[in-house]
Amino acid sequence: MTYPKNEMETIFNGIKDFILIISPEREIQMVNDAFLKHMKYARKDVIGRKCYEVFQEVTRKSSNCHKNCPLEDVIRNKRHCQVELTRLGSDGKPNYTELTIFPIWEQKGKIEKFIEVSRDITQRKVNETQNQAYLLKMVEERTRQLKESHERLLHQDKMSSLGKLASSVVHEINNPVAGVLNLVMLSKRILKEDQINQEELNQFLQYLDLMETETRRISRIVSNLLVFSRQSKIEVIKFDLNELIDQTLMLNSNLLKINRVRVIEALEHNLPLVSGSEDQIKQVCMNLISNAIESMAGREKKRLTIKTFRKNKENAIGLEIIDTGMGIPNKIIPKIFDPFFTTKKRGKGVGLGLSVVYGIIKEHGGSVYVDSVPGKGTRFSVTLYRELGPRDGGNTLLDPRS
Repeated sequence: MTYPKNEMETIFNGIKDFILIISPEREIQMVNDAFLKHMKYARKDVIGRKCYEVFQEVTRKSSNCHKNCPLEDVIRNKRHCQVELTRLGSDGKPNYTELTIFPIWEQKGKIEKFIEVSRDITQRKVNETQNQAYLLKMVEERTRQLKESHERLLHQDKMSSLGKLASSVVHEINNPVAGVLNLVMLSKRILKEDQINQEELNQFLQYLDLMETETRRISRIVSNLLVFSRQSKIEVIKFDLNELIDQTLMLNSNLLKINRVRVIEALEHNLPLVSGSEDQIKQVCMNLISNAIESMAGREKKRLTIKTFRKNKENAIGLEIIDTGMGIPNKIIPKIFDPFFTTKKRGKGVGLGLSVVYGIIKEHGGSVYVDSVPGKGTRFSVTLYRELGPRDGGNTLLDPRS
């Protein structure tokens, strides 16, 4: 069916996309009204001119436009092509265009003309840019919220551990306080005597030495509790893992004594320092030791073994915490690091401890594994690197000051 010329022109000019018919010599033969309106050209200013003279492209001069024109792709590949171009409009501002070129072939296999169909996607690009900026802002806001939630979670877990220590530490402090009080009373009795012989003076000095020792012990316990309880920002430093373990054991000393747990320390001497947050790694040790003590409740043989050792091939330090508790059933092991998963009785825990351990170690780029034999005990193996950095998909713990 053949349409009259004026009817074809009506259809041609009624299309909102921009349409050009271009000769093999790059001369514009026909354009529709949408193109002229968009480019703010009169028809006489376009027809018969080279296409690369009409389009002033941002990334290349009009003199070499024909060398990079998508028409070359059509000729080379012998099929239509679609590209996105950035062109300057009549107002000098860049316009983004989605352009498709179709070749029209003669019977002898030569290209008779090109039909170029394009549409202005400037507003779409602007919207995409705005959406990307909005999404970026949302991601940054969400990241900030997650960071705050993570910090609250860490502090909440520390407060839970601190609560477990509270009653134990009260006894730990009361004992030396009572001892100091008795020594003070004995010293006052000696001072009331009219004459003090050398033996009593030596005894008096001995009392003073004991009081000093016990007072310093109280001070260390209180200081460690204050350090552990504070809600501090992450500070990346190099620290001695053995010293950190000694501090953690001192905090738990009375808890270990009450539960009659024998501690075996197999700490390798002269360990290299590790990098990370000393406060957070102390929290890891606190949680693992606390869990080990609880797991041995009711057991006849209560032995807690703590090992540290070099892992030279990995430039890392290994930490193992081994108990002789009830062990963990195999079907539960895959879930133990999940937040809020707990096997404890109601009111005994909310299941944050091991998830916090896992999060801290992964944030340090390290690893934590568990091996357990039900009825015999559990071994937690932690790897910490001497230098922070992403490994095996792990993250890097960043110093917030940097």
